[in-house]
Amino acid sequence: MVTTASTLLDSQARPGSMDDRRAQMYPILTDAQLDELSTHGSEQTFARGELLWDVGDRNTCFYVVLEGELEIVRRDAFGNDTVLVVHRRGSYAGETSLLSGRAAMVAGRAGAHLHVLSIPVERLRELMVTHAQLGELIMRSFILRRVRMISEEVSDLLLVGSRHSADTMRLRDFLTRNAQPYKFFDLETSGDMCALLSRCDFGPDDTPLVITSKGEPLRNPSLRMLANRLGLSQTLDSQKVHDLAVIGAGPAGLAAAVYAASEGLDVIVVDSVAPGGQAGTSSKIENYLGFPTGISGQALAGRAFMQAQKFGAQIEIPARLTGLHCGNPFHELELDSGERVRSRTVVIASGARYRKPTLERLGAFEGAGIYYGATYLESRLCHGQEVVIVGGGNSAGQAAVFLSEAAEKVYVLVRSEGLAASMSQYLIRRIETTKNIELLTFTEIVELRGTTQLDGVRWRHGKTMQETSRPVRHVFIFIGAAPNSDFIAGSIATDENGFICTGSEVTRPEAEQPWLLSRPPFPLETSCPGIFAVGDVRATSTKRVASAVGEGSTVVQFVHQALSRGSV
Repeated sequence: MVTTASTLLDSQARPGSMDDRRAQMYPILTDAQLDELSTHGSEQTFARGELLWDVGDRNTCFYVVLEGELEIVRRDAFGNDTVLVVHRRGSYAGETSLLSGRAAMVAGRAGAHLHVLSIPVERLRELMVTHAQLGELIMRSFILRRVRMISEEVSDLLLVGSRHSADTMRLRDFLTRNAQPYKFFDLETSGDMCALLSRCDFGPDDTPLVITSKGEPLRNPSLRMLANRLGLSQTLDSQKVHDLAVIGAGPAGLAAAVYAASEGLDVIVVDSVAPGGQAGTSSKIENYLGFPTGISGQALAGRAFMQAQKFGAQIEIPARLTGLHCGNPFHELELDSGERVRSRTVVIASGARYRKPTLERLGAFEGAGIYYGATYLESRLCHGQEVVIVGGGNSAGQAAVFLSEAAEKVYVLVRSEGLAASMSQYLIRRIETTKNIELLTFTEIVELRGTTQLDGVRWRHGKTMQETSRPVRHVFIFIGAAPNSDFIAGSIATDENGFICTGSEVTRPEAEQPWLLSRPPFPLETSCPGIFAVGDVRATSTKRVASAVGEGSTVVQFVHQALSRGSV
């Protein structure tokens, strides 16, 4: 299995020995801390062998052991139990899924006569906010426990498929970016698994195959089906009206969720894939304030995701938006599941995606040789091989440097005369000093070759017209930006490229849709009152992670003003 435990860990846990780490993972609360907790819950007693919760249960309580033993149990598809850890007085159960409301991956069982303090999750969130030191201790332990589950493959979720399959990559990316532990068996290297599939009447055509902890086989499931089976998604209340709905869980959306939820607003966030957005596929961001050694996009997203849940934001993933309907007194989000979300205000933070070059058969190789992000998963595929990076921006530079650690050779193709106009100087210098990176200017790909997967490319120099063919099986594309704004379908004003207009842009005489209120639009407000846009999807925004976070936090003050007027 490919694990990205370090992406969750690198900015959450303090450095130290393994003994220090275990002490942070399984701290023992003092009597004074137990007294602090006692006012937030009620005491319960369980007989030996009695379950406090089972695998798959949602919205369980936070259990603190006062007397006896609480066993954390892993249960496989055949009903076999393995005790992972035993909690005694002063210790407690729980990890990140407790805050998110996702299904439990382990069971809790009384190992002996057990006396516990039971605290509902809502009271736990309140406690983590009002008792900062205790809240920090609990949050760190939750994250480290999830890291352990990922790194030690504490999961009976199996994924079988070819590492060269686009659908296999789709499922691996979803599970990895959502920090869901799983075991991966590659058909190219796992002969025993192929034999087992055959004995179970499955063949290569049935892959990618997901086998849940209950033994249920899912043949190439959609992300929503997989999320439903794993208990990652939740049933939405279509009659509830939220204070704020955030579209997109990238840096801008998560920033809006954290600030709004921390200020007492009822917040729901919807995203189609995973926290982090486009930034979540970045191997390392080195110019983000406060992280002198850099931070991966996934780690940054993981921190923000946990913060939002700590303050009570509801985050629904995967949930693809198919329509946005402006209204008064509330707006309505239509999801691909058929569910609807109602909210008094909306922040569109759906981001942007990389544009696609006009190349024959490009779509056939997406996920099977053509990629739009360079994470740990993709780097494993490129080990010892030649790769091509298309693009001259910071994302392309970060990908080139990252992949050069695994690839034999990295070609960076740009149509311009160099990188100075579009890439940060520190990345340019790093590319220049990395021996296995070669910059090819005035160059673009003209042909992709292969059958079911990419096995070669041909590129052309724009001035000499000289062409070169190489047996490259992995091409990473980072060219331009196209807005993820298809769902607005003309209901909100955009510029000629589809980016959403905000603020004074929507009151220009030539504006696509007239502003109908007597008050002027708030900064970051769209042509529909009460709907705001932030981050890369917004016209005139600076396409940087820091800018997206800044806009996501800033927009909350305008959300408050819109809500305070009673009618937006």
